[in-house]
Order: sequence, then structure tokens, then C-alpha cells
Amino acid sequence: MTAGNASLRKRIIGGNAAGVVPDAAPYHRLALQLHYELPHDQQPRSVLLATPGPSPLAAHVSISLAHSMAQELQKPVLLIDADGRTGTLSSILGCTGAQGFSELLLQAGMPLQDLVLPTNDEHVYFLPAGQVGRSTRQRPNVEAVGAALAAASNYDFLILAGGSVLNDSLALGIAPHVGCVLMIPVEHETLAEDLDVAQRSLRFCKARKIGLLLATAVLGEH
Repeated sequence: MTAGNASLRKRIIGGNAAGVVPDAAPYHRLALQLHYELPHDQQPRSVLLATPGPSPLAAHVSISLAHSMAQELQKPVLLIDADGRTGTLSSILGCTGAQGFSELLLQAGMPLQDLVLPTNDEHVYFLPAGQVGRSTRQRPNVEAVGAALAAASNYDFLILAGGSVLNDSLALGIAPHVGCVLMIPVEHETLAEDLDVAQRSLRFCKARKIGLLLATAVLGEH
């Protein structure tokens, strides 16, 4: 196991850089809500976390949600860094530069399991972003996104940490292929018009279900 993976094992359960473990209760409630609301006949079930504008929030929230989902379901959960521009989650978890989601989208036949990393939680696995920026310069076709998510059928739930809907075309490309898109506006910071445009963009791209997860403050980057 590499040093990067050791950092990943620590981060997935250890809170933020200051060692503060966030209140898990809201994430457990969200995990249960997603579990009961998303159809069980759609395997794997999936949710994309995204923000209207550039923000690290989706990456931070995805870590807590993945851990809570695994605790509630006691089944395999795949956490995916789907931020095509910055790869924030991969940076937080010490996996910058590792092959991952970008390569899975752009290289036909790339085996998913060759890219997935284990974590300290036996039920949570991680797929890094891969070469950041590549998937936005060479936008994958619709079939590639659908095939990439379908390849993860041995996981009970996929949690994708996406980027900005207004700045990252990959988020819009993923939207119609997941069971739900959760937008994360920041109270008193996100502009109402930005949120409205982001939601209309998701609807135009035929997102199946759109929800809002209001954040009261922007989490500091690790």
C-alpha cells in the first residue's frame, strides 16, 4: 500500500485536516433518504454531488456521505472523483496523478477494478479523478459515461463528487446517467440566478431527479 493510499485510509474516516470529525447525523439521514428514494431496480444506484459555481464543497460532502452510506447499508459503495477540472477529492485523499475516472471514460476497455483503490472502511472504495482536465478537453460521448457507470454494477451505490455545473461540462454529461443530482448551494453566498441557471441546465440535460443540499458555510480546503 502506497503512502497515498495510507492518507486515503485516514481521510475517509478521520474528519478534516484539523482532526475535527463533522457531525455525522445529517449525512446518515441523507444516506437513508437516498437509499429509500432511489429505485432498487436501477443498479448501481447513484448520486452526483455538484455545486453551481467553483467550490470544494462537493468533494468534502461526498466523503462524509460515502462513509455514512456504507455504515447504513453495510454494502459496497464506490466514491468517485468526477470533477473534470480540479480533481479536488483526489487531492484531499492523496491520490493526485493516479489513473481513474478520466481514463475510464476516454480509454475503451479500461478495466474499472484496475483503477479502484481500497479505503480503511471495508465497504468504501475510491476511484480517483485521473488526469485532471483531460476529460474536459476530450469530452466523452454519452455512451462512454453510461458504460463507465454500468461497469460499477458490483457496487450497491455510487457517489460522484462532481465539479461546478456552470464551469465543468463533465457534470452535465454525467447528470442524465445518475439516479439523482444533489446541488449544493451555499447560504448567503450562492447567487440565486446562478442556482437557477444551474438547475435549468441540468433539466435541459435530462437529469432524472434534482435535489438541493443547502450548506451554511464553505469548508476550508485541506
